[in-house]
Formats: sequence, C-alpha cells, structure tokens
Amino acid sequence: MTKLTTDILLKKGLPKSNHLKNLKTLGLSKMQLETKDLDPRLFSQMINLEELDISKNCLSEIPEKISLPKLKVLNFTDNQVEDVTTLHQFPNLEEVMYEENLYLTVSDNYKVCCLLPKLRRLNNKDITSLANHVRFVIHRELSSRVEIYWEKNYKDKLPDEPTPAMIKSVSKDFLKSVANRVMYGPNSLKDFTKWKVNIIAEEFISSLCNKKKDAEPQPEPVSANDDTEIPVTPSKKKRTCESDPEVRTPAKRLRTSAVITHALSPRRLSKVPESPQKSSPRRNKLNITLSPVRSKPITPVKENGKRGLPTPQKVSLRSTPSQKGFDEERSVNIERQKRELKKKGFDVEPLHFLQCHSKNNSSNDFRTQLWSCAFEPALDSLSSKVIATCGGESVCVIDCETGNVLKKYKVPGEEFFALAWTTLTMISNEGQKRNINVLAAGGKYGVVRLMHPKGNMCYGEIKAHKKAISIMCFSPAHDTFLFTGSYDKRIILWDIGVPDYEYNFRASQLLTLDTPSTPLRLCLVPSSLDQYLLGGCEDGCYVWDISLNKQQGRCSYHAEFSFPIYKKKSEDNDFHTIDGLAFLNDDLIASKSSMQGSIYIWSWKKSFLKSRSKSTKKMEAAVLAELKWSQTDIPYLSLTTSADGLYLFCGDEAGKVWIYDLESCRAELQKGVSCSGLKEPTKVIDWPAPISREEKMGETVINTVLVNPAKEYLVALTDKNIIAIWKIL
Repeated sequence: MTKLTTDILLKKGLPKSNHLKNLKTLGLSKMQLETKDLDPRLFSQMINLEELDISKNCLSEIPEKISLPKLKVLNFTDNQVEDVTTLHQFPNLEEVMYEENLYLTVSDNYKVCCLLPKLRRLNNKDITSLANHVRFVIHRELSSRVEIYWEKNYKDKLPDEPTPAMIKSVSKDFLKSVANRVMYGPNSLKDFTKWKVNIIAEEFISSLCNKKKDAEPQPEPVSANDDTEIPVTPSKKKRTCESDPEVRTPAKRLRTSAVITHALSPRRLSKVPESPQKSSPRRNKLNITLSPVRSKPITPVKENGKRGLPTPQKVSLRSTPSQKGFDEERSVNIERQKRELKKKGFDVEPLHFLQCHSKNNSSNDFRTQLWSCAFEPALDSLSSKVIATCGGESVCVIDCETGNVLKKYKVPGEEFFALAWTTLTMISNEGQKRNINVLAAGGKYGVVRLMHPKGNMCYGEIKAHKKAISIMCFSPAHDTFLFTGSYDKRIILWDIGVPDYEYNFRASQLLTLDTPSTPLRLCLVPSSLDQYLLGGCEDGCYVWDISLNKQQGRCSYHAEFSFPIYKKKSEDNDFHTIDGLAFLNDDLIASKSSMQGSIYIWSWKKSFLKSRSKSTKKMEAAVLAELKWSQTDIPYLSLTTSADGLYLFCGDEAGKVWIYDLESCRAELQKGVSCSGLKEPTKVIDWPAPISREEKMGETVINTVLVNPAKEYLVALTDKNIIAIWKIL
C-alpha cells in the first residue's frame, strides 16, 4: 500500500514553492490508497483544488474534515465506499462519479441530491431534474407526511401550551417510530426514505421547540410588517376564459380557440378548423424544416415526399392601391418616413415584411394572429440576429438580417400563444460538453413543446395544463426552470431537465401558483430571482413567493398592487387587466392596463418593501412617471424594454410602434423621484401600409414589439399574419 505524502505528490510533478495552494486538479488514481492514507492535514493545503480523482483505490469511506472549499468535481469510482453522507463537506460539488462501489445503491443517488445543493451530474449523467425533484417535491411530500403523523399520534399527548421540555419528552418515541411508519416511493428507495424522514423529523421537533420559545410574551407591539397570510379574495369581475364558450364578453379581444366564434370578439380572428388538416406546402428553394420527433400528433410539412419549408411571402411596401404583385422598391411614404425618423435618435429603416405563419401556406391568409417572439440567446455572432416567432399553428425561426425562415415547426389545429428560449449544457456521447439553445412553445392545447432548432427537432412534450397556455418564461437563475401560465388560472414551475445525447429528458413539476384570473405577463424580480415572481393578470397585478424551500407545493399570491388608473370610472372597463409588464432594471417596472391610454413607470422597492397592514395583501404601486400611449380599447398589446433598460417599446391598434427613450429622466427615476406630467414618446413609427398581390393591408394591430440585445433590429408582430423587421441605423 502507498502512503499519501507531500513527497508522493511532488513526484507527480507538482511545484514545491507554492505548497500546493495553487493546485486546481489532482489525480490519485490507481495508487492503492486506503482511507487512512488520506490525511486531512495534507488536503487542507489545497484550498483552490477544483477536481479530485481518487478512483481505483481501496477506500472504504471518504473521511470527514477534508477541507476543500472549492472542489467541484470528485471521482471515487471503483472503490469500496459504503456511505456517501460525508460528501456534505463539499457543498460546491457539481459533478460526482462513484460507479463500481459495490455497496452504493440508488438510495445513495437520492441522498447526494439532498446533500449537495449544486450537484448537476452524477456518474456521467445529467441529474438536474431528478435532483430538483428530490430536493423540493419529495422533500415537501415527506415533510407533509411527517407532520400528519405527528398530528395524528402525538399532538394529543401534549397540553395546549406545552413547554420545549414536554415536546422533547414526547419526541423521543416519535423519532423512534416515524421512520418506520412514514412510507413513500418504491422499496428500492426504502433506505433513502428512512434517512430523509429522520432528518425531517428532527428538524420538525426543533422547529416546534423554537416556536414555543419565540411565543413568549414580548413587551413591544406586533410590527405592522407582519406578513400574515389571509384567504385570497375573489376578483371583482369574472372574465372570459378561452375554454368557456358560454361566457361572452363582446368588448374584449380574445385569442382564437377551438370553442370561440367570431361573435366573441370585435376583432377578426383566425378560423380554426373543425379537425386538424394536413398542410399543402408550396414549392420552395429552402429545404430545411424543424422535424418533430417523439411528437405523434404532429404532421411535418412535406414536399414531394420530402420535408420542406415553403418560402415565406414578402409583402410589398408600396402604398399605391393599384399595385399588384411583389415589389422590392420602397414607396414615397416610406422614404418620407425614413427622413422623419432620422431627425431624432433611434433611426430605423424597413427591412423585411414576412408572411410565414400562413394557414395551409396560403398567401391570402391575413387572419392568423401572431402573439409572441424572442431573440435567441447569443452562442455566436449569428444567434443574436435570430428570432423565434409564434402564431397560428406554427413556430418560425427567422434570420433578421436576411429575412430567411431558418426553421418552421407546425402542429395542425394548434394555436401558439407563447414561447421562450434557454441555454442548456448538453453532454455528447463522447462526454464532451456543449451549449445548446432550446426553445419552448405552448398554446391552445396546453402542451409545452421543447425544440432544439439547430438540431432540427422537437425532442419532447410536457402536458403542462388542461387549458391553453397564455404565457411562459425561463428563470435567469436556473436554466431548466420554466414558468407556464394558463387559462386554468394557474402558474406552474417546471424543471424541464437537460436532454442527453439521444435527447432523452426528464421533466418535473416543482410548484403550482394559484392566480385569481388568467396570467398574461410574467416577470421574475431581478433582485430576488429565487424568491419573487411578478405577474400581470386579467384582474390585476400580483406577486408570488416562489421560494421552493418554504413552499408546500402550492400557494396563492403574496400581494396585489393597485394603480391610480383603478380609480377611474368607466362602464366598459375597470382597468384591472394588466396586459403589459416588464422590468427596466432591478427596481423600475413598466406596466399598463388595458384601455389605460398611458404606461406607468413604478418602483418595486418603494411599492413592495414599504410597510403594509398585516390584514391586507394590497399595496399601492409607487408610480414615478407616466408615459403617453394610444387610447385603444384593445387588450393583449405587450410592452418590452431594451436589454440596457434605456428604451421602452409598445405597439398599438393602428400599426404604430411607440418608442420611449428614458435617458432624459433616468437620473430622477433611479433616485425614486417622481416625474411630473405626462411624458410624450420619443418617437412613433407609422405603419408603412404594405400590400400583397391579392389584398390591400387594412387596419393592423401590433401585438408585440421587440429589439435584439445589440439594438440592431426591431421586430413587430401583427394580427394580420405579418412580421415586420426594421433595421436600426
């Protein structure tokens, strides 16, 4: 056997002068080391060690008190280790390998998920989704069962106001029996369940004792900041849901659904087929399509037996009604518009007008409404110019520079309302790590479809909701955390997992948030990404506490914000529909209500962190500025911000794009000083009135406006199946 000493390490080529402090990787494989040979005093010198390989030795355990604060990768494959609980001393571990340790079982896999909060890979497999399921879902379930077991069998053995000593006396028998009485999961996880139940039970008894200590009378009065939960109050007015054909609200503009007729909306809606029909694509020069896999109800676009992508129709920009066909020339009014725009900042020029979401690839389709878009995260110089758009039964991925539709994903009968990008780290079959951009999209069917456009496939589906998905967003703090909002009045947090090289993945539901009405916009609070979610709904603006370690799997909203516009009297509208919501920075929020005619800029800190009465969840939004906007009665027109938070964008019912440069009042807003008066927009881009070969474009509503992070392209989605792309000069 070999005794591990400094001399042995120096023989492996380590420098003498720095005393091992700068060492980041250490391999001690095949040295026939025993546990007693791992001297903690020697490892204490390696304060910067990130990777340790002690595989193929004779270790029976990982010793305690090994101080490696920065260790990220640990490999102790092919040893004789019997217990993994000592790994808790390495809280920064991201990857662990311990295959071929005869005594380690599947229960130990679950234990390390609890012990190591940052663990992402185990035995060369991504376990992100499994780890989060164990840490949150299984933890909540076992905690609930432990509490029920206490309430049922031991609570009555104590007086109404027991002392900590009384609780401890009863808890001895409770701790002995609870692990054998609380059952959960298959027999293969019995060891893990007992281990986890013991930990939860001890924490539960400790919390009971601490509560009794804290319950001692205090001379000071109770603070007004006490966040006591109260029952959720019903909304003032029931609002129409997509799946309820019996409720009719003619004044509202509804998204198309299979059960909605044209009588439900003053706006012209896309016709929905009685049954899904196969598409009949046109011939084209692009032979690329997003081929769905593992998605049985999806029919890929075909052309002469091959997959193909129909060329999107480019709409002419000429304003002359008599003009027929596609014309590349710019009309006089476009040239005049360009000259006017150059008089102010943020100059733009029309670049592409695409018609690529057409039903049955028809050039006459000006009824399909386009709802959501998002720029692809930048993995390279090309990604930042690529945008995904959704509407009708298709999702398109478009190169803004060339106007080419790179991919198109189609689900007959579906109507896509929302999409979002995330970047995941995928492991190839050779073990190489590579980043991939994954696109999630959902709509009328309530199904989240996961796509890898560069890989040319839809690799999975998640049946997320029973009703249509209205909105979705990924968490900036966790690349696999996806929030989905639905017409079922729920927001669900999913862990979509990371696909392996064969695109197998595991999704897990982590949290359900009840909403008083349909959620329309979702924003994670930048200063508290793991704690608060802000949402604009059909009857107000709410915030939820999403701390997974505090939740019981389901909760109602934490607080509701009210705005000055609520005080306005109107027979047709109570101004509670918050259909625009976006953060400008860590504190400032832009929002608007349907039919408000303006946009509010308000402070998160001044609104949420100020004291409030414990008897109510309502808070007054601290409005700092009000921006003039269109006096439209059409809802669901979203607002967005630039990546640097200096610009605000919003479309209107007349095809105009309203642009607000906040630089002029930036100093006042950051100081929390209110800006008096109604602020005018910096610029308004008029709709250039394009025409097609068959039909002149009439009134156009811009549902969404978005600018890429580099501020090179401005993209607008309309209710007339037109994607407008401007070049920012």
